[in-house]
Amino acid sequence: MEVAGILAVLSALASVLNINSWNAGGVTILWPSNGLLVGILLCSPRRQWPFYLFLGYAVDFCVNLILGERIFISGYFSVCNMLEVLVAAVLLYRVISPCPDLTRRRQLGYLMLYGVLLAPALASFLVSFYMQGHLAMPNMHTFLNWFTADALGIGVVTPLYLSFQRRSPFADRSWVEIAALYLLLGATTAFVFWEMRYPMLFLVLPCLLFVGMRLRLVGSGVGLLLVAAIAGLLTAHGRGPIYLTPIGTNAGRSLVLQLFLALNLLVLYILEVMLSESQRLQVSLQESETRFRILAEASRDIIVLSDMSGIRRYVSPAVVELLGWLPEELVGNPYYQIVHPEDIPKIHELIRECRAGKVSNSLSYRCRRKDGTYLWMEANLRLYRDSVTREPLGFVNVVRDIATRKAAEEELHQAFHLAENLASVDVLTGLANRRRLDETLELEWGRAIRERTPLSIVVLDVDCFKLYNDRYGHLQGDTCLRQIADCASTAIQRSSDLVARYGGEEFVVVLPNTDSQGARTVAEEIRMAVERLNLPHDGNSHERVTVSAGCATHYPEQESAPEMLFRAADQALYRAKAGGRNRIETAHEVLTM
Repeated sequence: MEVAGILAVLSALASVLNINSWNAGGVTILWPSNGLLVGILLCSPRRQWPFYLFLGYAVDFCVNLILGERIFISGYFSVCNMLEVLVAAVLLYRVISPCPDLTRRRQLGYLMLYGVLLAPALASFLVSFYMQGHLAMPNMHTFLNWFTADALGIGVVTPLYLSFQRRSPFADRSWVEIAALYLLLGATTAFVFWEMRYPMLFLVLPCLLFVGMRLRLVGSGVGLLLVAAIAGLLTAHGRGPIYLTPIGTNAGRSLVLQLFLALNLLVLYILEVMLSESQRLQVSLQESETRFRILAEASRDIIVLSDMSGIRRYVSPAVVELLGWLPEELVGNPYYQIVHPEDIPKIHELIRECRAGKVSNSLSYRCRRKDGTYLWMEANLRLYRDSVTREPLGFVNVVRDIATRKAAEEELHQAFHLAENLASVDVLTGLANRRRLDETLELEWGRAIRERTPLSIVVLDVDCFKLYNDRYGHLQGDTCLRQIADCASTAIQRSSDLVARYGGEEFVVVLPNTDSQGARTVAEEIRMAVERLNLPHDGNSHERVTVSAGCATHYPEQESAPEMLFRAADQALYRAKAGGRNRIETAHEVLTM
């Protein structure tokens, strides 16, 4: 019932304006009820549309009857009006209904196209077929009479209704200011349209613009209705600047007034769209800046903005906690100000790659604290560009503390090397184990082939060691092996030489670039060193711990393998054992190329 009452009051007020125009020989100035219905439908679920359309039809039908139209004609005109409302609502529903906001270009554009132009044109075309109580050819005068009144009604009232559905329709202005603005607008309009000597239409638009800037879209809509009412009434009574035009008919003068209102409507809406877009842009920028500052100030990472030359323009507060510097102590200085001298070339290269548009990986470097110490940091540099021109403006650098990670990496690195060493060391003697021996022998074999140098090995065995373990125990046997390992390690002088425990009581010495005589010399030094230990061994004919050794030398070739060298050294060791132990034997001949 509220909708019916509003439609009835609006139609009655519009009828007063239009009757005055008709009595003076003019045309319908404004028909606002269709615009109100379009707004109601756009804000309502579609299932409620039939009810509102029926309500609108009933009110419109009654108004036509009161205005003196016959029943059939009143019904036909009301059908045309409801068809206009339905077409506009159907075409605009998907665009506007989800979030009505005619300050957005797309929504306002669709309203102008479908609501102000297409739907009124369709209804006016149907009305122009049926005039004077019978069907006739379309009449342009009738078409323009209906079209301009309905188009203005939808163009003014629909945005006004949609704006009232939003909160704070008058931009939170006080009622005193609102009343004063409309009093100023009404007085200016009355003065302009009362004056008959000078055409001062140009005074109305600035007042409307001022009202629109202060009260926004709702204020513009109400202001246009006020201007239309005052201007229409005064024009119908033969007053105003329009009578200074050469147009001789009141119908023509009414069309000029409608054109004036339409131009004001268009200017007001363009202004509203521009103001709203500017406001949204400012809000968006403020929100972006707020978000950036919240993130920058809450993050433990240091965020640095610099220009294309690398001069810092912004440094986040996290720099105080991590490095001890105040942001203002770093802003205005170059990016390499607190970088470790050894890491500056890497920073230069990162900047160069970033300028060239290359997406660089992160870079670890040392950064100087205010107390002079250095902290490992990680730089993640990106180029940022102008959002419109896409021209590069500077760099965004997110710098984080990686000292803990670096320490963990170093600890892991050391643990890896420790594990690697443990995997290649004999636990009992501390010498290289069988795995390390095989790797070293293969490496030296390849080097000897490339450099055409001799490679020698010495295979040592503790004499009668099983009897030693049986007589003195395994713990004493382990001690004996460790002492022999120390003797062998002491005997070699070069870092390239290797002593390894081959298994049980056997040891192997690898001697790169060593001839047969050199191998025998090393073996003899080890044998004598063990003998000087003077470890008792009742199970050995020499009554002390001794070792026997077999030596072999070879010039490796591509088709040869280290196994042949081992076989030769083993055979020499066998001869040393057979010859009475505590002695050294060398392979019968040096295998040459």
